[in-house]
Amino acid sequence: MKKLSTYRDGDALLPTDTWDSATSEQYYRFCRRSRLHVAETLRDARTDRQEVVAFRTSAQGDDNGDMVAQAIWDRSRMAMQSVPLFNDVGDFGRAYIITTPDSRGKALWQIENEWDTISEADPRFPWITRAAITVGYNAILRTEEVTLFRPGYYRVAYRSTSVPTLPSDGTVWSVTSDWTWVSEPIRTGTIEDSLVIPLATPDGFGIYEKHLDTLDRINEITLNALTLIVMQSFRQRAVMADLDDTYPEDHPTKAGQPIDYDEVFRTGPAALWTLPASAKMWESAATDVRPIYEARKDELKDLCTITRTPMSLFDSSNANQSALGSQISHQPLVNAVKRMNRVTGVSLAQAMSLSLQIEGELSRSEFTQIQVEFAKVNPATLAEKAEAAPKFKAGGAPQAYIDAEVFEMTPQERQKAVTDRAEDAFNQALALATTPDQAVNLTGAAGGE
Repeated sequence: MKKLSTYRDGDALLPTDTWDSATSEQYYRFCRRSRLHVAETLRDARTDRQEVVAFRTSAQGDDNGDMVAQAIWDRSRMAMQSVPLFNDVGDFGRAYIITTPDSRGKALWQIENEWDTISEADPRFPWITRAAITVGYNAILRTEEVTLFRPGYYRVAYRSTSVPTLPSDGTVWSVTSDWTWVSEPIRTGTIEDSLVIPLATPDGFGIYEKHLDTLDRINEITLNALTLIVMQSFRQRAVMADLDDTYPEDHPTKAGQPIDYDEVFRTGPAALWTLPASAKMWESAATDVRPIYEARKDELKDLCTITRTPMSLFDSSNANQSALGSQISHQPLVNAVKRMNRVTGVSLAQAMSLSLQIEGELSRSEFTQIQVEFAKVNPATLAEKAEAAPKFKAGGAPQAYIDAEVFEMTPQERQKAVTDRAEDAFNQALALATTPDQAVNLTGAAGGE
């Protein structure tokens, strides 16, 4: 966790050795300026495309999303919490949702990662959490608290301490024996599962966890290139001549003393050098660093290939490729995000099922009937939508399908579109019924009667 955090935060290049403060600060500053923060872009390329737009349950009339499930999502502020949730899954390969009732009995989702939460899955059915613990610190009571979650119940233990003891540097946590149970196990009512739901990547690894060596090479190439650039600012100079090692005997003040050529050839704007007529000057040539940056570019290409990330995110020269080329280069990323969404959707559906059971919505809580609707991973442009909609309409597709699949509307937008169309149809009918010709006919008919 600690190692992955340094790559997530861009600190992996910074040295951990300690020197004197002046040297350490100068070298740290140089290393910080030599970083190329690639890991965050690799993660965001996937997680930025993960957006939950609705839940569907077994309730009737939820074509545009179940409102009860949506209320649970909104009450938990998941529009905000889903960002660190998906980022933690992308960085560390795993994160957690803890479902608990609030003071009114309404379900709330608490987001955690493996810095303070850990779980153990059933070996036969890995989607079932057999046990989980979460660790926290109460700064007011000055107590460290551990909550044990088991299927059907949870239990809380505490210990008094002036500071939290859970390490934040990745070292092993030494647990003492001075813990006290707060109470007996607390039953979770009719809920038989654990309240902790893990979310994980398809392979359980972070998006860039298997490629840390490649990230190291990219950072080190950048550091080496900048080192060469800085060092070449101070070119090496030499005088090629048969120079004496000591001052001549007739020198007025330093006869016979060794000559300090650093002092003789002192550099400066007004410095003058006295050289023999046969002397020649030499200056070191600058090393071309462009091949070094080309090597870094090749490493980035390899990294993008093995992580299924479009190279255009790092190289703007690929931004002007054709539409077909762009689609082909983005397709591996689209497939990777869809795969993550399928796995994530199972965990979100489990959490929503628990939440609906907590609120007593048993008719909606059947897990097999809950579907998670994600936003389109690779949304179409307005021009593509405008071109495709008439073709789908001519082919007999219903308007609801066109709204969802072609225009890619969210459930809220689809509901508003239905309302707007109904209002437009009513206004058109009203305008048609009140034209001048119809008004005369209506008047004449009334007078004839």
